[in-house]
Amino acid sequence: MLMSTGILRVSTFDVRQSAPVPNAEIRVTGEGLDRTFTTDGNGLSPDLSIPAPDKKYSLEESNTTVQPWSSVDLVARAPGYEELTLTGIQIFDGQVTLAQLELTPRMGRAGGEPQKVEIPPHSLFVGGGGSGPAPTFTEEEENARVLQKVIIPKSITVHLGSPSSNAKNVTVSFKSYIANVASSEVYPTWAGAPIPTF
Repeated sequence: MLMSTGILRVSTFDVRQSAPVPNAEIRVTGEGLDRTFTTDGNGLSPDLSIPAPDKKYSLEESNTTVQPWSSVDLVARAPGYEELTLTGIQIFDGQVTLAQLELTPRMGRAGGEPQKVEIPPHSLFVGGGGSGPAPTFTEEEENARVLQKVIIPKSITVHLGSPSSNAKNVTVSFKSYIANVASSEVYPTWAGAPIPTF
């Protein structure tokens, strides 16, 4: 398989991105990769170039045999904050992947439960993605749901699990929500695709 490179760019923030978290130690591991670096005074990392499969694999619509991204894992540690682990970060050829890490303060505790986030494989490659079949409505229901003008909310509350699960609800900006949903439905190598953020 041909190997090219993609970029991983990390930024560390206090919860709700209220302030940057400087001097966070970031360790990135993957196949043949083990790098550790520290974020600067603005919570930003140097760009990390990571080998990735050639872009052509993500541009082939029927490709379900050659994974078109490299996967890396990341552990972030900063004084006064809970440890955060992300697994399955996807790196695509010629693309910048942003890992915008919101670190949780320890609140006076010596050390709490490390936070772990697992990023699932892209649904275009493994299948099973999408929202399922479109709902059907009677004509009356259809007409009742049509708005006279488009309304775009400033924020949206997202349930982090299946509808009936006892999962956490988080409120995020609508712009961030759309960018993250779109990056789950298309590859970032496609023309006009959003930058994937984790």
